[in-house]
Amino acid sequence: MNEEYVIQMKGIRKIYPNGVVANQDVDLNVRKGEIHALMGENGAGKSTLMKMLFGLEQPTEGEIYVNGEKVHLSSPNVAISKGIGMVHQHFMLVPSLTVAENIVLGMTPKKNGIFIDRQKAIKITEEYSKKFNLAVDPNARVVDIPVGMKQKVEILKALVRGAKILILDEPTAVLTTQETTELFKELKHLKEQGYTLIIISHKLNEIMEITDRLSILRGGKFMGVYETKDVTPEKISRLMVGRDVVLQVQKDIAKPTDEILRVRDLHYINDWGKKMLNGVSLSVRKGEILGIAGVEGNGQKELVDMLFGLNKPNEGTI
Repeated sequence: MNEEYVIQMKGIRKIYPNGVVANQDVDLNVRKGEIHALMGENGAGKSTLMKMLFGLEQPTEGEIYVNGEKVHLSSPNVAISKGIGMVHQHFMLVPSLTVAENIVLGMTPKKNGIFIDRQKAIKITEEYSKKFNLAVDPNARVVDIPVGMKQKVEILKALVRGAKILILDEPTAVLTTQETTELFKELKHLKEQGYTLIIISHKLNEIMEITDRLSILRGGKFMGVYETKDVTPEKISRLMVGRDVVLQVQKDIAKPTDEILRVRDLHYINDWGKKMLNGVSLSVRKGEILGIAGVEGNGQKELVDMLFGLNKPNEGTI
């Protein structure tokens, strides 16, 4: 195997029992110390491929090599033992526990072999937080911290377990612009320390900014690997979807009529005591499409649940 690559996936095929082909003869080669993007439309097979690299799925055919060694990644524990960590798009954290408790969960330090050594958990968290420039509050409950910090907790969880290769699934999907900028600085810092990063994404501008190389999947098939500096967003889009893509939207001006829904001053506090809606008001008219925008976790789900009758506001009217 080529010693230049820390990850080699060769001829990977994944066919589910229902006959769906998620990956078809895919090759992926990742160099040590690079930020490598895995790109493609929704359903292109990106997440399935990375789940196989993290031991969550098993390939139907193909071989996987880590640092030149052929491996059978039968579970996430095996992947972690090989230095592979994964930060999922939907975080795998326990809301009621503190940041430090989440980071050491499953390898929790004990006093006298029985009681949780919280001070040691805090010390481990502070040590890794400082080493990797990932600022977190060890004592804060996860339910009370912002989304950007939750992502840092997930990254620290992987690093504490010895990960040298990090897979990040759509890492900016739940972040604000400011949080995305901060994340990119942190990822570059990890790269400078010799860590290898694989980013699953379809956000062209971000990929052009942060990555060294990119691999593209379309319909489960491998479309090639490219130096990021040598390709344009237009070429990437064409490889992802198989045709030229117009990156601007043209549409007719809407002509809505009567108001059919009115929401006034909605307030809602969730079961954890966190205020999710704080005086939300909106109006929808017949014949229009109203978008509700915002980073995940900022009340969109709670608002829709109330509009659908699944929940009741603490205050306000619909």
